[in-house]
Amino acid sequence: MNNATEPVTKARSPAPSNRKMLKNVAFAVVAGLLINILIGLFVNYGNLFEAFKQTSAIAVIAPFACVLLIYLIDSLRFTIVFRKFDIHLSFFDALYNNIIGYFFCSITPGSVGGLPVQALSFSKQGIDSIISSNVTFSRLIESNLVQLLIVALFFNKGIGMMSAKGNGSYLLIAGMVATIALTGVLVLGFLNPRLLGVIALKLEKSWLGRLIVKITRKPAWAEDISVWSEKLGAGFKVLWRHNFGTMILDIALYMVDQILSAMGLYIPLLMLTGTPVLFPEFLLSNILCALVSLFIPTPGASGSVEATHLIVLGALTGKPAATLSAILIWRFGAYYLHLILGGLVYFLAPAKENVYFKGEDGSTRRRPLERE
Repeated sequence: MNNATEPVTKARSPAPSNRKMLKNVAFAVVAGLLINILIGLFVNYGNLFEAFKQTSAIAVIAPFACVLLIYLIDSLRFTIVFRKFDIHLSFFDALYNNIIGYFFCSITPGSVGGLPVQALSFSKQGIDSIISSNVTFSRLIESNLVQLLIVALFFNKGIGMMSAKGNGSYLLIAGMVATIALTGVLVLGFLNPRLLGVIALKLEKSWLGRLIVKITRKPAWAEDISVWSEKLGAGFKVLWRHNFGTMILDIALYMVDQILSAMGLYIPLLMLTGTPVLFPEFLLSNILCALVSLFIPTPGASGSVEATHLIVLGALTGKPAATLSAILIWRFGAYYLHLILGGLVYFLAPAKENVYFKGEDGSTRRRPLERE
């Protein structure tokens, strides 16, 4: 842990080089554009453009605003959970972390880059790396638990949709299977974090292990993960055994996140299709489509998100052209505009290192001179 005399320096959050990130951003945009053009070949252009003509500012602002609200809620979540470790995280630092986390989700295949960057960013700022990992990676478990809960609550509706939605039914089935499987794997890792270390040590001499050495330039990466996993298990116990009520509150707030995320598409979908889709069915479809799209290796699931949602929601509304226009508007507001926002924040406002220190009372606080 950093002490109060360590210098404060500005540095980028740990991440790939700027050139590589710009390539990822360009690839995400180009991949999304090409896939969307391909999707457009299968719908009526006349109906598509007619739907676009009906677009209002609200249809564009709503997706963008919903993600902004998610930033604020997730920042509150971070401040509440870190406080249980006697870490007084500022709301501004939590907000910054969430914005760059969303940015890295948007430029990495399968949207997997957000949580590691968030954990490393907190660590660079002076917060204990094990605690940072516990808090951020617990969110991955929570997200799958919430998604599994939604699948369970609306399971009967899901079965009914599968029997009536043609090709979209296969995506819904795949989404349900993926939800259950991923939740099982994550819960297993949560219950026995040492398993992560055991797996890492077994992979150390494999081709994958050698590839990890080349990428990370750390020959002892497996041993590091083994040690880290031991501490991770202790941290999970602090979070979930001794602060169970706080974690339930955190899960409830994440449920609000899921509803807001769905509303970002639900509003333009209703406005452009005019089809009264029941929100529970829509929420279930949105979650399952998003999970399936993550298996397509494009940055931020660009293009695959649009395709999966069109297959399912197009069948749900019966108006594929209008549905596609709503999906494209949603992605513009919720993905591309925030890709720009996150990039500007990351490149123009780099995070500062060592701004948190552990005081004599054992609590971790921001340096007085660094408070906003």
